[in-house]
Amino acid sequence: MMYGPMRIGGLASGMDIDQIVSDLMRAEHMRVDKLYQQKQVMEWQKTDYRDINLKLRTLYNTSFDMKLSGSYMKYKAIGSMSDGLDFDKYFSASPGAGAVPGDHRVEVQQTARYARLESSKAITKPLMGEDLSQLELTEGKIVIAEGSQFYVTIDGVKKVVTLNSGSYDVANQADLDDLEAIIEKAINTAFGWKGDDAGNTISGIKRVQVIIEDNRLTIQPADNFNKVPIALNSIKDDEGNPIDNILSTLGFDDGAFYRPLNLHTSLKSQLSTEIPDGIISFEINGHKFEFSPSSSLQLILDKINTTADVGATARYDALTDKVILLSKETGLGAKIEIANDNGLFNALGFNIYEQDGSTIDNTKAVGQNSRIVLNDTIVEKATNDFIVSGMRFNLKEAMKAGETATFRVENDPDAAVESIKKYLELYNETIDLINGKLSEERYRKFSPLTEEQKKEMSENDIKLWEEKAKSGLLRSDPLLDGIVRNLRSAVSNPVTGLPKDMNNLSAIGITTSDWREKGKLHINEDKLRDAIVKDPETVMRLFSASGDDFSSQGVANRMYDIQDITEKAGGGEFQKYDNSILGKQIRDMDDRIADLEDRLLKTEERYWQKFTVMEQAIQYANQQSMWLASQMNMYQGG
Repeated sequence: MMYGPMRIGGLASGMDIDQIVSDLMRAEHMRVDKLYQQKQVMEWQKTDYRDINLKLRTLYNTSFDMKLSGSYMKYKAIGSMSDGLDFDKYFSASPGAGAVPGDHRVEVQQTARYARLESSKAITKPLMGEDLSQLELTEGKIVIAEGSQFYVTIDGVKKVVTLNSGSYDVANQADLDDLEAIIEKAINTAFGWKGDDAGNTISGIKRVQVIIEDNRLTIQPADNFNKVPIALNSIKDDEGNPIDNILSTLGFDDGAFYRPLNLHTSLKSQLSTEIPDGIISFEINGHKFEFSPSSSLQLILDKINTTADVGATARYDALTDKVILLSKETGLGAKIEIANDNGLFNALGFNIYEQDGSTIDNTKAVGQNSRIVLNDTIVEKATNDFIVSGMRFNLKEAMKAGETATFRVENDPDAAVESIKKYLELYNETIDLINGKLSEERYRKFSPLTEEQKKEMSENDIKLWEEKAKSGLLRSDPLLDGIVRNLRSAVSNPVTGLPKDMNNLSAIGITTSDWREKGKLHINEDKLRDAIVKDPETVMRLFSASGDDFSSQGVANRMYDIQDITEKAGGGEFQKYDNSILGKQIRDMDDRIADLEDRLLKTEERYWQKFTVMEQAIQYANQQSMWLASQMNMYQGG
């Protein structure tokens, strides 16, 4: 939009100069409006071309796929386990074009695994009482009065826990075992658990476990219960004093609590006794890491996970309260090795420890290859998804010793029919789109609207008008007409070098129908399926043959060579610079419009200059008239 200087005219003449100039310029602007309309038509044409080009490119890319044998030589695997059940539980097999038809026997001996390390225990400190030997005891015994009670809050739910009377010698392991058991049972019972005398569950769930560790009573969430806050509180009278001292008798403070690990606060502040002072340092797979003593676990895990070549990821499992390290790859080449640890990973449960009489090194791990026996040949791979003998295997679970699966690889005509169907449906969509544009009605009386015209119309009227204006812009377009003729020729002409009874699409059940459909193809699926079963190789060559000339090329190769219209309309939004024919014409039109608008500014200035001169002349004449009138008045008065 052009903006001129602000002017006020007509003071001397009394004429509306601004309106006069505006009316004069309206006629001048008609030439610019005409160029804008021509440019708009070009842009609409360009959009239509690009929509067609997008469909042609899709057909082009699909034609490339249809040149490959895998689109026709389709196979399927049918079989079962030795006990007659489906083998999908253990593996899936997808034969490719290179698969060997016939019977195959498979035994899945093991699946590929990641190298994995996991904390040997929950890492959050339990709710721990005082050393039993330091308590005020009666003759070395913990004495519990009948009906002693205290509050336990688990994950916000508060219950009263009642203990039976008892006396427990802290020097007697059997007594300590009994003490653990009665406290654990009392707490879990308060939360709805029921069990037998041996501690086995009858109904409900165990929420906490109580053990004596380092001669201290400890309370924490049960192994199979999620890690939630636990708090102990005394039951108080109206004046706020504890009714009894059962918590202190057991070595706990009033208000003692177990709190799950906070990933975002200092790890040392939560595991102070396990982590030494000073810089935290360790190595994973030879990569050295160092952190300040105030670092959080989340910071440490994030640093491990974002170190490019470490080959492992680390995460905290809040459900089990353990840290897990996992290699990024599966197979024997995958490994995790923790070294030069100054105490962090030891505190997190990565160490060498005894379990069930075995020594476990929880600082090193290696992955495992997958292994199958295929037709009596052992095959090992680093992953569970691999290709062998033209078949893609995806292993899910190892079989038990002695179990095997047998399956037959055979031709799958239905899959080949589906590939050809989708391809020809895309062909039909393409020629329907182009034929629609070639025959679309052109409404020449409906030119693109100017901005002035749009101001006088409603949005709905503008929409209806532009639908007419956009219609038929590519009607009878010679470039598109040539592309349609080439497409129709590609599917209708025989392919030389093939048997006469299978050298064209109609011979395998792909034909045209009514001439008014302008080349649209119809498929007789039964006839096509029969042709694929009879001679899949020839059907494949009918589409994919690569001859020296048009007549010896297969249908897909012919379509692959048909030109697109990028040269005419450009490559769309992914093209950095539009050097197409229409793109150049639109840029030339922009230049013409800019030049003409500059000329219009000069023309408008010229009109104003003329009217300004007129105003000055009228002003001068008015001054002379007034002088003459004053002289006449003086003469008559004398």
